[in-house]
Amino acid sequence: MNTPFYVFMKLLPKNAASRAFGIVTRLRLPIISKLARNAFASYYKLNMDEAEYPLSHYRNIGELFIRRLKPGARPVADSEIVSPVDGVLSQTATFDGRQELIQAKGKTYLLKDLLRDAEMAKRFEGGAFATIYLAPFNYHRIHSPVKGELVGASYCPGTLWPVNRGSVERVEGLFCINERLTSRIRLEDGSEILVVKVGATNVGRIGVVYSDDLLTNAGKMPHSGKRMDWVPCENVSFEKGDELGRFEMGSTVILVVDKKIRERHPDLFKSRLGQAVKVGEAL
Repeated sequence: MNTPFYVFMKLLPKNAASRAFGIVTRLRLPIISKLARNAFASYYKLNMDEAEYPLSHYRNIGELFIRRLKPGARPVADSEIVSPVDGVLSQTATFDGRQELIQAKGKTYLLKDLLRDAEMAKRFEGGAFATIYLAPFNYHRIHSPVKGELVGASYCPGTLWPVNRGSVERVEGLFCINERLTSRIRLEDGSEILVVKVGATNVGRIGVVYSDDLLTNAGKMPHSGKRMDWVPCENVSFEKGDELGRFEMGSTVILVVDKKIRERHPDLFKSRLGQAVKVGEAL
C-alpha cells in the first residue's frame, strides 16, 4: 500500500525541488545562515573536531556540508581497495551469473541498467559490487578507492528519489532511475573500478575534481537522454585516497570492480557488510 509520503514524493518535481533546496543551503544571509548552520551541526551532531576549520568558519549549511577534514584525519590503509567515503556498506554481492545488484531484500537491478551501457557492463562480468550509503552527518567528499588513472566519466540523467530505507525498499530500480555520475578508473595492471555517485532528493549537486563542467543538477548537464560520456583531454591520475568529488547533500556510492580485482581479493567487501566505514579504510 502506498503511503502518503510515497504519493507526495511521486508527485513532487524532485529535481527542481532539490535544486531550490541546494540554492537555499548556499545562501549567505546575515544571522539566518549562521543560525541554520548551527542548528544543522547540532541536530546531526557533526564531529567538528576533525573538520579543517571550526564551525564559525563556514558561512552556511552548504559550505559546512562539503567541509574538508584536517590533514591526517583519514589515514589510508595499506590495501589495494579502500573506502571512498564515510558511510555504511549496506549491500554487496558478486557477479557470478546475471550481473544483478541488490537494492534491498527481494529487490535487485542489473548493472547494464545502472550504467545504461550494456557493453560497459560486460567488462565487469565476474566482478563484484558494494553499495555505501551516506547519512547527513557523514563527511561528504568522495575519494579515490585505488591508485590509478581516470579513463573517463559518464552522466546518466534521472530523477531524485530519496535513498532512505523506505524508498530503497519500495521504489523499483531506484538507483537506475535517479541521476548518477560515474568515474571509471584503471589500475596499473589494466583492471578497472567504477565509482558510481548516485543523486537523491535534496542532493543539490554532485561534482568532481577533474572537471568543473561535470556538475549535476546545476543547469550544466542534460535533463534527458540515455547517457553523456566524458573523456579527459590529458592524463588524470589518482593516488589512493586522493579527492575525487563531493556530494552537496548526502546520497550513495556504488563501487563496481572487475573480475581481475575480485580474483585478487575474493573476500572483498564481505567483511564490512552492514558496518560503518570511513574514507581510506580497507574494504
